[in-house]
Amino acid sequence: MSELRAAFVGRDRERAVLEACAARARSGRPAVVLVDGPPGVGKTALVRSALEGFRVLAASGDPLESSFGYGFAQQWLHDACGDPAEVGARLLGVLTTAAEPVALVADDAQWADLPSVRALAFALRRLRTGSVLVVVVTRDEPPGELRRPLQDATRISLTGLSVAELGELAALVCPAPLGSAALARLRAHTGGSPLHAETLLRQTPPEVLADPMGRLPAPRGYAMDVQDRLARLDEKTRALVRAASVLGEEGPLWQAERLAGTPDAILLLDEAVSAGLLVHRLGGELLVGFPDPLTRAAVYEGLRPCERARLHLDAAAICPDPVDRLRHRISAVSRADDAFAREVAAFAREQGAAGNWDAAADHLERAARLTAPARDRGVLRAEAVHALVLDGQVARAAEAAREPNAHPGARAFAAGVVEEASGDGARARLLLELAWRDREPAFAGAAATALARLCLADGLLAEGGRWASRAAGPGAGFVRLVAQFAAGHPEEALDLRLPDPAVASPEELDLLTGRAAVRLWTGDAAGALADLRGVPGEVAGALRCLAEVRTGAWDDALSRPSGTWTAPFTVAAQATVHAARGDLRTARALLSGWGPMSGLARTFLAAAAAFADQVEGGVECPGAAPCPIPPGLLPVEGVWIGGPRAGAGLAAARGEGAAATALFEEAVRAADPFERARAEFAYGSFLRRSGRRTEAARRLRAACDGFRALGATPFLERSNRQLAACGRSNDALTAQESTVAGLVVAGLTNKEIARRLTLSVKTVEYHLSNVFAKLGVSSRTALVALLVRGQPRRA
Repeated sequence: MSELRAAFVGRDRERAVLEACAARARSGRPAVVLVDGPPGVGKTALVRSALEGFRVLAASGDPLESSFGYGFAQQWLHDACGDPAEVGARLLGVLTTAAEPVALVADDAQWADLPSVRALAFALRRLRTGSVLVVVVTRDEPPGELRRPLQDATRISLTGLSVAELGELAALVCPAPLGSAALARLRAHTGGSPLHAETLLRQTPPEVLADPMGRLPAPRGYAMDVQDRLARLDEKTRALVRAASVLGEEGPLWQAERLAGTPDAILLLDEAVSAGLLVHRLGGELLVGFPDPLTRAAVYEGLRPCERARLHLDAAAICPDPVDRLRHRISAVSRADDAFAREVAAFAREQGAAGNWDAAADHLERAARLTAPARDRGVLRAEAVHALVLDGQVARAAEAAREPNAHPGARAFAAGVVEEASGDGARARLLLELAWRDREPAFAGAAATALARLCLADGLLAEGGRWASRAAGPGAGFVRLVAQFAAGHPEEALDLRLPDPAVASPEELDLLTGRAAVRLWTGDAAGALADLRGVPGEVAGALRCLAEVRTGAWDDALSRPSGTWTAPFTVAAQATVHAARGDLRTARALLSGWGPMSGLARTFLAAAAAFADQVEGGVECPGAAPCPIPPGLLPVEGVWIGGPRAGAGLAAARGEGAAATALFEEAVRAADPFERARAEFAYGSFLRRSGRRTEAARRLRAACDGFRALGATPFLERSNRQLAACGRSNDALTAQESTVAGLVVAGLTNKEIARRLTLSVKTVEYHLSNVFAKLGVSSRTALVALLVRGQPRRA
């Protein structure tokens, strides 16, 4: 039963479509289906699953028989002869006069002979009645003569299984569970082919499948076919193909030629291509490679170990790329070699210093395998885990961190950096403190950097500063600048002379991220975005999202991925935008379901939740922040609520009119468009209550323009109501018309506007027709274009 389930993993939708066509055919209405997909993707198995209850006429194409006239059609009709129209008419008669449902299957139709194809086309064009299911199966497009008859057919295109679907398949056929990194590697190797993936899962030991540094083989049957084709080649061509397999998936022809010792290899290339063993393309020079990773694996695994080692050493001597040279030398080694391991580790650290963390992780793991002492091997493996985390491969890093490690400190460090990247700051801190107690120079600085980051995020500023002074490596510059800022010295970061991000070194990019954080917290969101332009990394991504919220680039902020351990900050920013636009359901969904986290992350989420409550309650309280920042945490109040506006509201509440006016004048000059619009609204409301209606209307119109540009619908509605209370309307519209126009700009339909304003749809349509007439536009698109430009007509 598990084998049957394995055959159809990931094919529920396709099976449902095919079964619906089969049911239609059984009911007396002909159905024609085209199934396409690469070899091994499961086309034949899919078709067979739908044929129950049919008398099946099946034909299968073969490349060796494609030149035999009616070789294909004779599998349906034993007496196929004559012209295609005559054979097609007989075939049509068999299909439409049967007393039971009939399924005509044309498998591998790309190899069908031309007369058979024309006969089938004749029958398909005239198929109008009968309990008939026709299924044409092909690797790509059907033969030319069938394209028009099949243009109205139901088409089912099969592709390789996804990583998640391969996980389902592995759970059914593999004796041990496989992690996501191993499944991703299996998908890249097989293209997601269910046939090849299932075969490898059954034939290959789980430890080989799970080993990220090991070579995945080809399925045994596939490998035998490749070796048979290889054996039929000329000796020199065989040498060329084998040399290409040592060079990799693709490489320059001249390198394969020199490695194989076959001058004029270009003359041998056609034979290898015709055998389906090599492909070539122009990429500045002539490159040769393999049709797929399985073919290369089959050729490579067929080499004798001594031959393979010799070819790798010869390849190291001719490859100009130092990375390739080192790769070949590593592949030629068959025993532990501590001196070579140190060389590989040094190269890995150079790659890390240049920001090439994937290559760094790869070579650190290789160095570990070349190292004899178990503790040294443990340190290298922990460094590899850290490199994977820095490269964003957290799932693979987590799998590597679970591997046995003889060095307790290194084991704790690897687990700690994975826990931090996964969002469990408390456990990460515990593990990293253990790592510090049994530290090695190779990871001590990185452990201190992570501990500084965790302490600062928890509001433990003094302790964070102490760890920052010990920090080294990636992220060290960031935590040092943040610690200096937290200690009351923002100038240390703001006065730094740093290059443009496009030409900055990894260390300078780290400092740019730190300076961006300080600029954001001191109110210069535009400067923060300039520092972050093109800077990679999760911290930079979260800061970029926060800065975009403050500069009014709300749609850009909403498009940012949430990240892992920085997710609370990104999500809080995005939830704030959704709430400001009136989409409280999305905001609440983003803010729910969070577990334990750092104090600062908790504060950001609480501030966003309080802001959503404020929007839902319809209350704009200029005198108080929605969520006070607890003492000891970083001074981030300005990320959510501006100081001058809050101070003005408090002064107004105390009856200090002059002080309130001065603070409001300062608040409306804020760089943050949303904060500026809120200040204009608060100022206008204050002036209206003071009886200064003309000046109040000017401020409230400015607030309307700001909220409209951002799509902040609830705030736009309140501004319009305040404007109406002044006896004025916005943009020559009544208060109700202005509100309807604002909701159109926010993207709401007439029905949604009616529900929001508790009006009938006809009333909304009436107001909208007045808006069109008054503003001289004739469509919703033109209305949005006019109002978003901020140039509406004035009353």
